[in-house]
Amino acid sequence: MKKILIALLALALGSGAFAQSGKLPIIMDIANIETNYSGFETDLSVFSMEKDGHKGYYLCVGNLGIGDNDIQILFDPVFKLFIHLGDTLTGAIETLTSLQELAKQPGGTMQLTGSFSATFPNDQTETVTVTSRKLLLTRLLEFSLEREGYVRATHVSKSDLGSLLSSCKFYSKIHPKEQ
Repeated sequence: MKKILIALLALALGSGAFAQSGKLPIIMDIANIETNYSGFETDLSVFSMEKDGHKGYYLCVGNLGIGDNDIQILFDPVFKLFIHLGDTLTGAIETLTSLQELAKQPGGTMQLTGSFSATFPNDQTETVTVTSRKLLLTRLLEFSLEREGYVRATHVSKSDLGSLLSSCKFYSKIHPKEQ
């Protein structure tokens, strides 16, 4: 009797996974680091997401503050900014490399496509401005969006970006079929 109940329970739990196969995206974490900038802990990650047969690579730069170009107040712990890096791992590595090169040029800017969402990137994309900043001994990239007269922004250090890039390059060597 126990075997029958266990088999029915396993069947019931397994059927739930099949019922949602087309609804939720498949997310594969490639690189993930925890950083602490200005007293705020942030998880930075690079991941691939496959939804409806389309695969994309994204950089999650964490939560955004709100304010202006000088002062940002972090109060939104739910929504995160996702930057589209490309449709292939090679394209993602190239975009991360261009971001790292931008960090070497204080005052330099570039624009990328991003998604501001609570869970994972969605179809509502917007333009994200990436600006290189130099503070004392640290080089930072500021990822910002303009909304209703306010600037929503977060910062990523050049060294953290370099760690993510190294992890992605290592991942590409381990998984050559994803190139």
